[in-house]
Amino acid sequence: MPHRFSRKELYDLVWSEPMKTLAACYKISDSGLSKACRRYAIPVPERGYWAKLRAGKRVHQRPLPPRGPGMCDELLVGARNNWAHHYVHSNEEILALTPSPPVFERDIENVITEVRKGVGRVTVPKTMPRPHRLIAQLLEADEERREKVARERFVFSWDHPKFDSPFERRRLRFLNAIFTALERYGAKPWVRGKEARDLGMRVNDQNVTFGVDDTNARIFQDRSYYYEPCRKPSGRMRVAIASWRSSNRIRQSWEDTKGTPVETAVADIVVELIVSAERQYREGAEHWYEYQVRRKAELIEEARCRKEEGERKERERLARLEQQRIERLLADAAALRQARDIRAYVREVKSLCAAASQATSDDEVRAWELWALAQADRIDPVASGKFRESLTDPAEP
Repeated sequence: MPHRFSRKELYDLVWSEPMKTLAACYKISDSGLSKACRRYAIPVPERGYWAKLRAGKRVHQRPLPPRGPGMCDELLVGARNNWAHHYVHSNEEILALTPSPPVFERDIENVITEVRKGVGRVTVPKTMPRPHRLIAQLLEADEERREKVARERFVFSWDHPKFDSPFERRRLRFLNAIFTALERYGAKPWVRGKEARDLGMRVNDQNVTFGVDDTNARIFQDRSYYYEPCRKPSGRMRVAIASWRSSNRIRQSWEDTKGTPVETAVADIVVELIVSAERQYREGAEHWYEYQVRRKAELIEEARCRKEEGERKERERLARLEQQRIERLLADAAALRQARDIRAYVREVKSLCAAASQATSDDEVRAWELWALAQADRIDPVASGKFRESLTDPAEP
């Protein structure tokens, strides 16, 4: 079962007890616990720390460093998938939460300054003697296409090299500089597709998508962008960072202007790509806070509506039972009147038979009288005791 911690909570735990003891307590492996600490930049006691502590020797506890760009402050330990969403909670957990707006220990300007210092100097060289591994793979695939075109007599248009034009060679050099700088910082760039239109990187817990293409190309407008070539290329290059919360899906962009190519802003672009991971994290945290507030209010409202609906149904049930009781009372009163009418009728018949000149047999009259009085007793709610049923609520059908 995964366990949820904040970075500070896990930091306090790993410095309170040995890793194996903690792992056994939470029923997870000590290697998984160590991996989580490494992933979230949580320092752990060095080898021999606990022996020195038991021996009364002086030990040093390393402080918890600030959260890195795009790194979540809440983590799951023992989850089957490392990418399991950190914000998933059940309705019961949301109801028990007291949502509070996210607080970030550093403002975004301090993050930008720190990232810029970590990125350092970035330039786009005119040649690529040692291309980044992702660019090298693209060049190798292009060389295979070139050999196929030279070797075979009939080839399709999509079999031709993708990066032979001056613009595409420039684009690869630009991507090479970005990928190298990102990886040097610790980010993990990726590229998909034969034409390298699907671009992105992962910084800690955030994926950032970006595009590098002609200014007339459709960037992040729809999925067809990655497969549909620019129909009227301008020859000018544009770099755009995606934002899935923006109406036009672009967070920030740069493009060639007269006398100023985008290469001059490559360092700013790399910095903004990394900082975009932090922006995404903060937007997600704020969105999660808003969702908690909204969802908790919805759950409370749903519970109130369920309670009101239950109370309404209970009132209807009680009213229905009361109506049934009244109807049974009226039926008993009618039955009592019928029983009295039958008895009066029996007395009248006996009197008329006794006075009749042609008398009916006494045995016949006696037999009929017993039968008629028995019917009166059967429907009489007092004689049969049925009236007692009106003293209690009738059973729900």
